[in-house]
Amino acid sequence: MLSKMPPSRRGVAKKNAIVDAALEVVSEMGIAGLSMRVVAARAGIPLGAVGYYFAGKDDLIQAAFDRHIQRETARVTSTIASIGNSPTTDDLADRLAELVIEGLTHKRFQLLAEYEFTVEGVRRPALARASAAWQATLNIQLQTVLKNMDFSSPRTDARLILAVLAGLEVDHLPNELRPAEARTIKEVLRRLVQSLDKG
Repeated sequence: MLSKMPPSRRGVAKKNAIVDAALEVVSEMGIAGLSMRVVAARAGIPLGAVGYYFAGKDDLIQAAFDRHIQRETARVTSTIASIGNSPTTDDLADRLAELVIEGLTHKRFQLLAEYEFTVEGVRRPALARASAAWQATLNIQLQTVLKNMDFSSPRTDARLILAVLAGLEVDHLPNELRPAEARTIKEVLRRLVQSLDKG
């Protein structure tokens, strides 16, 4: 029996380009604007190539969300690693603020896509499951930090912090983030983390 040939570098690069193009389309046009033809045009490859790598729109949507999760998990992990071994409450709050502000500025297109996927999860159970698993991973990472900082209720506090982060993102996502708004995000998170630490 012949073994399955590993994908070529060119094939991997082409598939990655398709997924990246799909993410861009979702960010700019929403899930409703995503089609194999639109993605092929955005990636600059023949329509048949998209069909070769992805069975259909559902397959492409899932691959794009999985790619987003990989990138965001890496970003969150990097942020948590930057907190250090003996952080103060302000250190934690400031790193979380930087995460939100980066998402609303330099990574805004990714954040737009994320919320498109989140809403689409209502209609696509596979997206909902992937989103829930990803949120659970983020929760565990944050819980670990809070436990190390001796927060009295790290499990509940982690859920509350993540809920506030999401709220700040949604509140500011429709418009370009202004400097004053970035400062407010930092102040809100400092107040939140300090109040939880005192609890």
